[in-house]
Amino acid sequence: MSRLAERIETLIAARRLAPGDRLPAERQLAAELGASRSTVREAIKQLTSRGLLVSQRGGGTYLTTPEAGEPVRAALLSIAPLAESEAGYWRDVLEIRTSLEGDIAALAAERADPADRARIVLAYDALAEALLAAPPARRTDGVPLELAKRDAAFHMAITRAAHNAVLTQVMTGLEGLLETSISGILARLYRLPDVLAALDDQHRRILDAIAACRPQAARAAATDHLCFVAARLDQIEQDAARHQRAVNAHRHIEAEKDTRS
Repeated sequence: MSRLAERIETLIAARRLAPGDRLPAERQLAAELGASRSTVREAIKQLTSRGLLVSQRGGGTYLTTPEAGEPVRAALLSIAPLAESEAGYWRDVLEIRTSLEGDIAALAAERADPADRARIVLAYDALAEALLAAPPARRTDGVPLELAKRDAAFHMAITRAAHNAVLTQVMTGLEGLLETSISGILARLYRLPDVLAALDDQHRRILDAIAACRPQAARAAATDHLCFVAARLDQIEQDAARHQRAVNAHRHIEAEKDTRS
C-alpha cells in the first residue's frame, strides 16, 4: 500500500470518521495532503480494494458500512431463527468466532499499519470509556446495547487491520448473528460487577500485542478473551437454570401441601 493511502487512513482515524461517513473530496484531500489528484485517486482505489472505502457513481466516496458485506451477512442471518429458538446456540457462534479471531488478531499484529493501529486505539478508548463509565447498578437497558456496539467496533477495527476483505465480510455477518443469539444474555453479562474490568484488561492485552507486532501474543489474547466470554455466558445460563429448578421445586412442594390439606 502506498504512503499516501496510509496518510488518508490516518486522516480518517484522526477525524473519527465512522462507517457511512463521506470522505473529503479528491480536490480537498489533494490540497490537505500536498499531493496531486491523480495520486489521491490511486490511493483511494487501493483503500477501496481493501474494503475500507466504497465509491458511489457521482456521489463521492464513503467509509464502508456493514451493508457492503450484505450477501455474506444475509446468508449467515438466514439461520438466525435457530439462535432465537434453541437455547445455547450462541456457543456455536462463539466457537467459530474464537477460531477466526485468533488468526485475525495474529494477522493484524503482522500487517497493521500506523493508520490501522490508530483506528484500533480509538475504538479501544471508546469501548473502555463505556465499560468503566457507570457502576453496574446504574446500567439501563440501553447501556449494554451501546457497549455491544462499541465492542463490535473494536473487534471490527482489528479485523480491518488484518487486510483480508473476505474475513471482514464474514466477521460482519457473525457480529449480527451473535447479537441475535445472545441479545438477552449480553445485557446480563455487562451487568456482572466483576466482568467489565476483566473485559477491559483483555481488550488492552489484544491491543498491546498488536501494537508490539507480536502475532502469537495477539492470537493468545484474542482466544483467551473469547473463552472468558463463553465461560461467563455459560455460567449465566447455569445460574438461570438452577434458579428455575428451585422455583419449580418450591411450586411442587406448595402444590403437595395444598393437596394434603
